[in-house]
Amino acid sequence: MSRALRLVAAILCCSVCFGEEPDLVEGARWAVTHWRSLFRQCADSHGRLAWYATRYGPGPQSILMVSELRIQFQTEPLSEEERLNGVEFKATTGLEAVPIRWWNASNRAWGDWEVSVGQGMNAQATAAIRKKGVWSDHRYIFQYKPLESCSQVPPMEDRP
Repeated sequence: MSRALRLVAAILCCSVCFGEEPDLVEGARWAVTHWRSLFRQCADSHGRLAWYATRYGPGPQSILMVSELRIQFQTEPLSEEERLNGVEFKATTGLEAVPIRWWNASNRAWGDWEVSVGQGMNAQATAAIRKKGVWSDHRYIFQYKPLESCSQVPPMEDRP
């Protein structure tokens, strides 16, 4: 389990112990579960872990490698219209800017590591909403799904 996820788990445990707002704790748990469902964690031959997702759609399949899943979570105020429509809680969740790299299927090679500030994963935000007791996501832009298995990870001879 990555350090970021351990930190989130520790925060959630402490929040429950100290009587933190249950909606906030439940929303944070939902966000962790949501983002982990979009990636598969795999280890390389040296035991180093990273998270992988595939971009789906037309054209050759690209694979995204994320060094760590650092999840951002920020509550948002509800409008009167949302409250009247049964929305009880809303937050925006996304991934912090972390080093990423892409497997380019056309070139059959991994690209250089880059930080996803202002684009890529950082721009992939999701609204976590609880309406009438049911959690759901409203994806703004997201075209990724987890790898089916770690055997799909291309070799990384150039990996540091």
